[in-house]
Amino acid sequence: MRPDSRRLDLALLAASIAPFVYTLFDSSNGDLPLYHRYGALLLGGTLPYRDWAFEYPPYALAWLVLPGAMHGYTAFRAVFSLQVLALDVVAKLALLREGQRWSRGGRFGHLGPLLAFSLLGAFQAYFYVKRLDAVAAALVVLALLAFVNERMATAGALLAVAAGTKLYPALAGPALLCLAWQRGKATRLLAGAAGALVPVAVLSAFAPWWTFASLHTSRGLQAESTYGSAIWLLHFFGLVASWVSRPGCCQEIDGPTSRALLPVARILFGGVTLGAVVTSVLSIWPRARASAANPTDEGRAPPSALVGRTILLPIVAFMISSVALSPQFAVWLIGPAALAVMHGRRASLFATAVAVVLTTFVFPASGYFTTDGISLGRTLVLLARNAALLAALVLLVLEVAERRVKVRRG
Repeated sequence: MRPDSRRLDLALLAASIAPFVYTLFDSSNGDLPLYHRYGALLLGGTLPYRDWAFEYPPYALAWLVLPGAMHGYTAFRAVFSLQVLALDVVAKLALLREGQRWSRGGRFGHLGPLLAFSLLGAFQAYFYVKRLDAVAAALVVLALLAFVNERMATAGALLAVAAGTKLYPALAGPALLCLAWQRGKATRLLAGAAGALVPVAVLSAFAPWWTFASLHTSRGLQAESTYGSAIWLLHFFGLVASWVSRPGCCQEIDGPTSRALLPVARILFGGVTLGAVVTSVLSIWPRARASAANPTDEGRAPPSALVGRTILLPIVAFMISSVALSPQFAVWLIGPAALAVMHGRRASLFATAVAVVLTTFVFPASGYFTTDGISLGRTLVLLARNAALLAALVLLVLEVAERRVKVRRG
């Protein structure tokens, strides 16, 4: 690599973290007060899940230990945010290296993954270093890159830790396992995941960590969800609905319509998510023997691009169909999308990027934290965001259908 190119890469990397450095010192807190309380309880000698309710999987606790050892909330906030920022830098360096490996020439051809991850992440700067979602997002990037570079045990371990921090990375498991099996390396992937989950197994003897999932079963329709946003739009035209704040949680839509729709929405959520996971597996199964050894589009595309696009599908489906769609969920999309940008159709990635960008104009917003709720204009932006997610899902499914037709014909 030429020295001027290396300097450009480092300058872009530095510029990419500038928005997050600023938010280390701004006035917003995100979920940090809640994390601070959890950290104090953990280091105070009590057990999560047994002595106090904890709404996240067990490995989320690991990211609270070092900040929790600091004195006072200000120090906790700074150390937690610096942890996230450090992981963000590591993920970006890994993306930059992957771009260099698969660049087709040109001075800037290798920058696609780094720029996609950085630009989309910058739109979420308001809460990026203040949520566990960015931790999981960075771990997913590192897991996917380890996978495509044949470090299967490392990939399995990283994916397990990511899912143990925020559950959504588990959506990537079935497709990655299928690809690993085709390469004859499923055992290594599973061994890495199993090894990383040993501490969780040990914790099971002392605290019922699986109860974190039950804390989410009582949730109503979140305001940002596909269902909640549609009901809130209709409330401007006479439908009875109210904007309700759940302390320490989220904003929900209440009323006769939302309560009647909730059971249906939960069934749709399960069905759509399961269907998307199956579709992600079908997108790479069955394949010709040569494709299994080198799973690329006719052997020409970076494996990371195919893997990123495959994993993006169930994540988008989860988001668009879930009864809970918090603003920070947009962070989930940026890693797989950054990998997918290296090859393939652009329409689905454009729709994904639009959804990430529009989230910025929904949260925070005037009225968001009051009983008044967001305005009609903001609601229309929210609906456009959800429409972009739906469009991305449809386009990704069509891509899978097209690939399967090519496999049958080939």
